[in-house]
Amino acid sequence: MRKSALLRAAFPVLICLVAALWLMWGFLNFFVLTKGLLTLVGIIVAMLLICRRYRCQQPAGQHADEGVYPPSGFTGPVLLLCGDLNDPLFAEGGCRTTAQGCYLKVGSTDQLSKFADRLLAREPRMAGQLVVMFRCLPDLHEDEGLLRASLKVLRQQVNQLKNFSGYLPPVVLAGEFSGPETPWIVIRGKTPLVCPTDEPALTLNEWSALPENVIRLPYLSHSMGLLQQVMMDELTKTDRLCPAVTPFAVVVRSGAVRTRAEAIWPQWLFRHSKLLPTATRSTYPALWHFADPVLPLLAPYAMPLQGGKTGRGVVMFLLLCIVSALGLSVLHNQSLIGRIASDLQRWYAIPMTHYTSKAQSLHALQQDALLLERWQRQGTPQRYGLGLYPGERLWLSIQQAIDTWVPPPPPKPQPKSEPVAKIVLLDSMSLFDSGKSALKVGSTKMLINTLVGIKAKPGWLIVVAGHTDSTGDPKLNQSLSLQRASAVRDWIRDNGDVPESCFAVQGYGQSRPIATNDTTEGRALNRRVEISLVPQANACLIPGKTPASSQDDDVSQH
Repeated sequence: MRKSALLRAAFPVLICLVAALWLMWGFLNFFVLTKGLLTLVGIIVAMLLICRRYRCQQPAGQHADEGVYPPSGFTGPVLLLCGDLNDPLFAEGGCRTTAQGCYLKVGSTDQLSKFADRLLAREPRMAGQLVVMFRCLPDLHEDEGLLRASLKVLRQQVNQLKNFSGYLPPVVLAGEFSGPETPWIVIRGKTPLVCPTDEPALTLNEWSALPENVIRLPYLSHSMGLLQQVMMDELTKTDRLCPAVTPFAVVVRSGAVRTRAEAIWPQWLFRHSKLLPTATRSTYPALWHFADPVLPLLAPYAMPLQGGKTGRGVVMFLLLCIVSALGLSVLHNQSLIGRIASDLQRWYAIPMTHYTSKAQSLHALQQDALLLERWQRQGTPQRYGLGLYPGERLWLSIQQAIDTWVPPPPPKPQPKSEPVAKIVLLDSMSLFDSGKSALKVGSTKMLINTLVGIKAKPGWLIVVAGHTDSTGDPKLNQSLSLQRASAVRDWIRDNGDVPESCFAVQGYGQSRPIATNDTTEGRALNRRVEISLVPQANACLIPGKTPASSQDDDVSQH
């Protein structure tokens, strides 16, 4: 029993878990770590659900009283009888089984949902077989308000039963009245049937036409009026807190049953017809009170469910997973088509003369083609499957576009770029004293560092230009700058073994400032000696010969 209960508890949960993992790993674009965490959470939740379902089923399987449940394998209607059951209706036990149905004694109406819960925990498929029968004896009720309250409780219990079973059971309203004895009258649809014992059923009109039934008609008419105006009204009236309950059928019969003078039925009968119930008291066997004629009508509507609420829930979850997988597959394929269509559109929009952009677009198409070819060899990913993958058509379109590629012509040789002049700036205050053109004793280190970067070669001219700030007489500044430039030229010539023909000396004075002369920092920047390497075709070709004046003019302009 434990293994069977554990299997029933675990099997639906495991099916749902496998379907959820298939959907997540096959169709959702999550990171692997995220999918792993979600898988772990799903397994934990599944284990908790299995334990909960197993605990719910264990009490019913181990401690249930088998005498109050239908026989094993019973497939007919199971009537949960509640309401007025104080008489010896179930004197022989709480269960009465016939070939057409099974009656179970529930007792108080407010215990209906709990009784059904225990019953379905034992056999979930029985949810489709349940029928609620409310038995009412108006001869025993003295307060109409209390009767209506019991009917309201019936509405609440039926809807609770629907909520946890997932199935709204048929409700049968059975009323027994004191008066002349009649057979069971089954009211369903527009043609009530009278069902005498061991005789064919008659319509109510046929039965009323029989002479011996004339005395029974007034009692029958007023009993149906009481059922309609009190009980049916309470069951079907609008209530925002509790949905209405429409009975599947109403069964009525009358006989010389026990009554009270202050009860609802005698008062109703006397108030509407001035009749009184018969004074005769009769005791009927228990079978007289069971409305067996309604069982054949219930048979098509009360059958075992395949899996009950759990089975329907599993089927709905699987359908949801399948529909979600189809939808996600459509989205993935639309995204793939859109991406490749964008690459193709960009390819055809770029002119062939734009070789750089065309090459970039070609690279994107080649990557798309390689991806589709790999999927053709290794198998299409599951998220693109389900019969919606357009890979072959997309691959063909890409190949047709790639075939139109025309390689660009070889590039023309670029002309060699002409050398750019190199300029070295020397701070005059580090080389000379103020107003002097003789090199300081400590300036040798700076000039040596400068000499490292200056190498004479044919075609290069070393231009040494002196500059001053705006302090003093401009003519004196110009002469001073020339003298300082000559001093630097002489030192480089003598210590660097550079022919004098490689030099050009210029003195610009204060005419070419590189900063403002209004500040101390600016004037310090303007006091400088610039050494430039300038490409010149005939420089340094004839050692010892001074360059022509035209060259000097060119250098001055530079």
